[in-house]
Amino acid sequence: MREEGFSPSNFLELKEELEGKLSNRKDTYTKTPSVHHHHQRPEADKTTKMGKKQGRKAGNSKNKSTSPPAKERSSSPATDQSWTENDFDEMREEGFSPSNFLELKEELRTQRKETKNLEKKVEELTARLINAEKVINEMKEMKTMTREIRDKCTSFSNRLDQLEERVSAIEDQMNEMKREEKPKEKRRKRNEQSLQEVWDYVKRPNLRLIGVPESEGENGTKLENTLQDIIQENFPNLVGQANIQIQEIQRTPQRYSSRRATPRHIIARFTKVEMKEKILRAAREKGRVTHKGKPIRLTPDLSAEILQARREWGPIFNILKEKNFKPRISYPAKLSFISEGEIKSFTDKQMLRDFVTTRPALQETLKEALNMERNNRYQPLQKHAKM
Repeated sequence: MREEGFSPSNFLELKEELEGKLSNRKDTYTKTPSVHHHHQRPEADKTTKMGKKQGRKAGNSKNKSTSPPAKERSSSPATDQSWTENDFDEMREEGFSPSNFLELKEELRTQRKETKNLEKKVEELTARLINAEKVINEMKEMKTMTREIRDKCTSFSNRLDQLEERVSAIEDQMNEMKREEKPKEKRRKRNEQSLQEVWDYVKRPNLRLIGVPESEGENGTKLENTLQDIIQENFPNLVGQANIQIQEIQRTPQRYSSRRATPRHIIARFTKVEMKEKILRAAREKGRVTHKGKPIRLTPDLSAEILQARREWGPIFNILKEKNFKPRISYPAKLSFISEGEIKSFTDKQMLRDFVTTRPALQETLKEALNMERNNRYQPLQKHAKM
């Protein structure tokens, strides 16, 4: 049994328990009377045995009285061995066998294993509890953070709602201003158009001469003589007509500048519009107008906006003229030409694009000019995007 792991201290504990049981049995044996005669010998034997046991107990009690305390006994191997041998003798007499101790040993082993397993489980549960506490703390922190984020989101949402209300109010104000501005814009455009028409009407009798060289000491009389020389040189059939009466003639701008590379234009105002129209018609028919052999140009005196609108018809006008469509640009900037025996007039290029879709041959003829015009329209936007 020492090889199996039993120590004297284990048997001392068992001994104390067994002594209590043996003392109870002895009291029972002494109190029970003898009933039959043939039982007297066994009682004597029992008495003898009990005497032996009592003698051993007495010896044991002496040993106990003379032995050191429990701690000292456990530290003395000889004493433990004597106790173990006496205990074995008593236990054998009481009916204990080694198989009982083997069973106790197996039970102790089983309890040790179960204890170790329980300890492992307790350690695992402790670790799980620690992890659970960490997770709970993290969840509490996350809950706090979530609450803070929710509060911030609520505040942000409230601010957005306020901002949307403000934007909506501003949009309403802008829409109201636009509604109020539309009539004003229409009136402004009408006023501009009316002013332009009045200004163009005032300028209708005017004739603009471009490219006439300037001379020293020019005045109204000299400029009028210059105009008469131009009419005599280019339109001799108009000379001597009674309606050629010049109301006013001058250069524009009135102030001379030496930095100007080209001569200033001459504006001649006739008393009647018909005379101006005759001179312009004769200039168109002649094609080339000169002054002392140098080319000059004669145009109506129009505003810058109308002149720009007329210039935009230039490429299309030249193509139509080459194809013998007999184009004309009438006041203020209306293009007219003959198509299939009919005179067609257009105030803007979109009207012309819509019309040429019904004339495939004319569309092919003006395709390049119309595409060029469209490219020129989008080119400033492309340049702005690149910048």
